[in-house]
Amino acid sequence: MPITPKQAQARSLTELRALYSTVTDWDAAVYDQVVLHLADASQPIGMNQIRTIVPDGAAHSAGLYFHQLVGHDVLHPSEPALLIKIDEEVSINPKAHGKKVNVYRLTRAGRKFIEDRQAARIEQRQAA
Repeated sequence: MPITPKQAQARSLTELRALYSTVTDWDAAVYDQVVLHLADASQPIGMNQIRTIVPDGAAHSAGLYFHQLVGHDVLHPSEPALLIKIDEEVSINPKAHGKKVNVYRLTRAGRKFIEDRQAARIEQRQAA
């Protein structure tokens, strides 16, 4: 029996959520800092921007990081969006062979989400 596009999206989100745990706390902390820095500078936020800021090889899980934020919006439609897609641009990653990547703007809710996550990491470290 065929599934609807909404069911397919929900299924793919469930499968991707299992991969979110592969984004280490360290990587998430780095990406959080980069996203807040770019937002503070009124810069667009996307994979190309991550690749230009983080050291070589450190951007390997940034796609899952972004999907986690975008996926949060899909899983919690009654809550304010964390990221707003504003554009697409060609990836600077040579392995992408000209594939387009999304460019986002961080919302106030997204900033609060990231800042709350940073505060939770600090609390966790202090409790350890």
